[in-house]
Amino acid sequence: MDMNNSGFPTNEIEALALLYLQHQSLSGLAPEEIYDKFADAMKRIAKQKEESQKESDGSY
Repeated sequence: MDMNNSGFPTNEIEALALLYLQHQSLSGLAPEEIYDKFADAMKRIAKQKEESQKESDGSY
């Protein structure tokens, strides 16, 4: 994962993952656990985006 220096998301998947985490309870979690949640959210969002694009293209 490539994080830019400005602190802003670099793409829509990263932005959605950050938005998702902002609405989760992260208290008591270690930094590693927060990273794992972020990475998991990015993977799930990317997978959904890919599936949605396939459906709109008519290819399954």
